[in-house]
Amino acid sequence: MSWLSKLSGGGKAANGAAADKGPRPSQPPTIVIDHHEFVPAEFAIGSFRLRPYDGDLIAHQQFDFKMVFTLGEEVVEAPCHGLVVKLTDESGLVARYKSPPSVYERKFLDYVRAWKGL
Repeated sequence: MSWLSKLSGGGKAANGAAADKGPRPSQPPTIVIDHHEFVPAEFAIGSFRLRPYDGDLIAHQQFDFKMVFTLGEEVVEAPCHGLVVKLTDESGLVARYKSPPSVYERKFLDYVRAWKGL
């Protein structure tokens, strides 16, 4: 393995080390909007669905929120920015979001890999 791939976290050893940071998460990260915590009904990198949603957001509104997850022993609260794509009683709140700031992005990707079992 080259030194560049070691620095960038590539290779099987680096990926295995990330997976050994603790038990596999059983649920997606918690979404905190205006001090209200929600566990998404659906979650993917770049989007999530909250169902049911009972808050003050409206369709096409931009909003700030925190994505809270545990990586090993560390509780991470990553600030994010989202956009409400759809908001109805049937669909709940569907939102797209930008990646967390770079200081949190690596931790977030490690969490998603552990949660998905990758």
